[in-house]
This record gives sequence, structure tokens and C-alpha cells, in this order.
Amino acid sequence: MSPARWTDSVEPLLGRWAVPYLTRGLVAMNAGAWLLNFASPGFTSILKLDPTLIEQGEYWRLITFLFVPSTSAHPIFLLLFLWFLWSIGDALEATWGSFHLNLFFLVGIASVVSVSFAQPSIPVNPFYLHNSLFLAFATTLPDQKVFFFPIPVPISVRWVAGVSSALLFIPALFQPILLPGILAGLSGYLAFFLPPFVEQLWERFRHRGL
Repeated sequence: MSPARWTDSVEPLLGRWAVPYLTRGLVAMNAGAWLLNFASPGFTSILKLDPTLIEQGEYWRLITFLFVPSTSAHPIFLLLFLWFLWSIGDALEATWGSFHLNLFFLVGIASVVSVSFAQPSIPVNPFYLHNSLFLAFATTLPDQKVFFFPIPVPISVRWVAGVSSALLFIPALFQPILLPGILAGLSGYLAFFLPPFVEQLWERFRHRGL
């Protein structure tokens, strides 16, 4: 069960199509894409989200952009990132269920694709979509501890998420045109956690008014 009640009403209609262990598949595809790009530099160019090429029939790019890893990252950091993505994905799936995790990604993918077509000149960075999963994990399980390199002590994931969230928006301060893409990447998080947050604020306001 996810934090947003609206998702429960969708589950009876689409729940049977849920893909279990979705983030494990995402991790495997990212690792595979990195290895193929290492063996054949430039391979990931056929995976990126390019509206012009999609309109020409390369429809796989609507999904494969999720599998494009950072080719500039050191293999150790890429390995740590993929391990972390696997861990938080499994934790959220155990808490929410497979359908709600699938829906979380689906909202994000649809938003990112929409913004990409609206702003075809702005490159799509799947990092924001992956980071939305981390924010969801930190909001759902805020007391979990993580080791944040290079600090050799466990830190509450809520603090790491808070800092990383603030850093996400720094590029938009210098290039405001990037803001729609950032918000699109975080749309799954907003769709799941903004409604209950607004409901709580409304309840507090209503009780104070009484």
C-alpha cells in the first residue's frame, strides 16, 4: 500500500500487470548497458530519449533511456549506485507492493517523456527519476541508516535525502529551463506524497479553525 490513497483505486484495474522486482531489472539493464558501452563506446546513444528519432519509429527509446548509466562515473561508484538502487527498490516493494512501485515509475516515465517532447533541445537525465526513488525510500523509511561516502559513520537517510534534494535544484538556479525536467523526474514522488501531505495540512487547518 502506497502513501497516496488514489493509487489503491487504480490497483484493481491494473494490478495484474505489475512486474515484480522491477528495480532489479533496472539495475541489470543499467549494468548491461554500461558493459556494452565499455566494449563499444557510443552504444548508449541508441538508448537515449530522443523525440525526433522516436517520431521516426525508434519507440524503444521511450523506455531504454532508463538504462543509460553515467559513462563518466568510475566503475566503483556505478557499482555502489546500482547496489543502492537495488536495495531501496526491494525495500519499497516490500512496503508498498509490486503494483505501487510500478505505478511510481510509470508516473515518472510518462512525465519525463512528456517534458522531453515539449523541450526536445534539453537532454534527458534519468538521474532525477532514480533519485525520486531514493526520496520515496527516505520518506517511507526515514530512520534507516546509510553510509554516505566519505563519512565513515551511519547517517539517517532522511538527512542524506534532504541534502541531495536541495542539490538537485542547483542547476535550475543557473538554467531555469532545466526545472521542468527536474520536476518531471520527481513527479512520481510528488504524485505519491504530495496528496497525503496536503490532506494533513488541511486537517490541521480545519481543526484549528474549529
